[in-house]
Amino acid sequence: MEQEKILDMAVCAGAILLRFGAETYRVEETISRICKSYGLNCEAFALPTGVFVSVEGAQGISTICRRIPSRTVDLTKIARLNDLSRRIEKDTPECDDVMAELDHISSCGKYSGLTIILCYAFTAFVYSLLFGGSGNEALSSMAVGVILGLVHLVFSKRTDFPFIEYFAGGFAAGLLSSFIAKLIPHTNAYVVIIGAVTNMVPGVALTNGIRDLLHGDSVSGLTRLGEALMVVAVIAAGTGIGIALWLLGGQL
Repeated sequence: MEQEKILDMAVCAGAILLRFGAETYRVEETISRICKSYGLNCEAFALPTGVFVSVEGAQGISTICRRIPSRTVDLTKIARLNDLSRRIEKDTPECDDVMAELDHISSCGKYSGLTIILCYAFTAFVYSLLFGGSGNEALSSMAVGVILGLVHLVFSKRTDFPFIEYFAGGFAAGLLSSFIAKLIPHTNAYVVIIGAVTNMVPGVALTNGIRDLLHGDSVSGLTRLGEALMVVAVIAAGTGIGIALWLLGGQL
């Protein structure tokens, strides 16, 4: 029974890492370290959508496969779990204590809706300035960023098809930026769009995909890169359709 508890604990840790944006090699390494700390031989295989772990100990061979249906990015949780895995390797605490801390890491630290909206607005403001925007364009981009933050809150609970959020966000950015450029003279709609949609660009997925490829995890690396490129394509499609509808409306 103890072997099963250790295996479940290690898989739970790996699932949390995958769910919150960790690299594939980090997930496999953490699972292996936890199992070896308790005297189990371990083989771990991780993909962006699931983990497969097999251990061998006094009770024979045990295997668990766990699917990760939805993923996001929370580097704080990854850092806390890395710290926990090192403490496990050093002190080998009781499994129940580790599971309690894993549950705490997984559930705590959720940002409020207001914080998310403010982050979207500030990010849009800063990137609009970085791309050469004026004060009017930066403030306009901030306003669009607020709307994108609201879109994120509305669609973040949908895990069955997350690309809807990216399309809706791109569409809102294209349409609203075109409207603001018409409303405020000397405002470049494209600078406003660039600043706003930077919030949705999958930078972590692109980085992790490249790191997985460099680390030799070809399947995971190509999967992450493919997903990131799909996200970029969906954002571009939503933005383009929003701009096209605005231009079409102006001609009618």
